[in-house]
Amino acid sequence: MFTKILFPTDFSEHSEKVKSELLKLKKCNIKEIVLMHVLDVRVFSYSTMLDVIEIENFDHEGELVKEIKNRIEKWKDEFTALGFNVTTVVSEGIPFQEILKTAEDEKVSMITIGEKGGSAVERMLLGSTAEKVMRNAKVPVLLIR
Repeated sequence: MFTKILFPTDFSEHSEKVKSELLKLKKCNIKEIVLMHVLDVRVFSYSTMLDVIEIENFDHEGELVKEIKNRIEKWKDEFTALGFNVTTVVSEGIPFQEILKTAEDEKVSMITIGEKGGSAVERMLLGSTAEKVMRNAKVPVLLIR
């Protein structure tokens, strides 16, 4: 039924939890995972990664993208080791919009997302990405708490 799953991640603690749960679902006939990260055009969403990058490299050609690609490849390796087929997507934009677009483009059967991510400030000012995905997705959404 759910054979191709979109897993958008911001590499937060909640995304780690979603990853752990997805790794357990191999026996549920999931064939493919589309592992995704959206480079948020709203800069403050990367405040938790500022210890990893230098501010002068805060552009799509700098250390930020290298760090994101390194992290997504490590996660891909974990899923691949368990026999999942994995596609990675790194896009730029507003996360919920990019997630919905990718879900449609990739023809996924379900989106699996963490309840929380990013910072408290971002949720307060912009709302929850997970909530916006749940309200607008054309496929089922599995929300992991």
